[in-house]
Amino acid sequence: MAGPVRAPLRALLAGAVTAAAIAGVALTGTVHAAGTPLPAQVFAPYVEAQADDSLSKLASQSGDKYPAMAFLQAATASSSPSPSASSVQVPAIQVQVGPSSGTVTAGSSTTATVSTAIINNGSNTSIAMTVSGVPVGVTASVSPSSVNGSSSAALSVSTVSAVVPGTYTLTVKGTLTGTSATSSATYTLTVTGTAPACSTASWGGTQVYTAGNTVSWKGHRWSAKWWTLGEEPGTTGQWGVWQDLGTC
Repeated sequence: MAGPVRAPLRALLAGAVTAAAIAGVALTGTVHAAGTPLPAQVFAPYVEAQADDSLSKLASQSGDKYPAMAFLQAATASSSPSPSASSVQVPAIQVQVGPSSGTVTAGSSTTATVSTAIINNGSNTSIAMTVSGVPVGVTASVSPSSVNGSSSAALSVSTVSAVVPGTYTLTVKGTLTGTSATSSATYTLTVTGTAPACSTASWGGTQVYTAGNTVSWKGHRWSAKWWTLGEEPGTTGQWGVWQDLGTC
């Protein structure tokens, strides 16, 4: 054969091909002119070279380019994508009270309607109802104390005649059984009337009290269980320093 033998050789760039299926494909019988774009899936570099060219010459050559052999990268098979966190439904409920406020005279009672709704529940449908923020002299409860799904219940509020007049905020809370899903709604109770008179000295926030001392506060008499200073009667709970002795 006359003339030098032209042997297209492939010069690879540094770096390894990872996370892909690699298939060797020989491209023969087809010559691409210089500057002709190659298919997007062909990524191996290559150069034209003489049979007797040295490696150093090949490394610096920049002439015409002919495809001799290339590597094709095919997408690997993958499993179905896992559901994203946003696609997972979290159990949720909603509690509302209507009307959201009421006014009573000390010694009387009132009611309101508690409505519940389940937004996402899975297999849970029971909602337990509780009431908090109830002041001394007022009782409040939801009946029934547990409802199923989207339902309604009655909030009953009653007061004694000795309750201290004022405005109080009651909180009605629903908890979806078996989950951490909760929802709360408030009910504003206004009690009117005249505060009862007490013969016992009134509690003082700057006075020290010891076990057995009694005071009057907000229509009730209170007895200190131990030394205390600045702890308001009626705010420390049943395990607190003050014991409720009842109305004056």
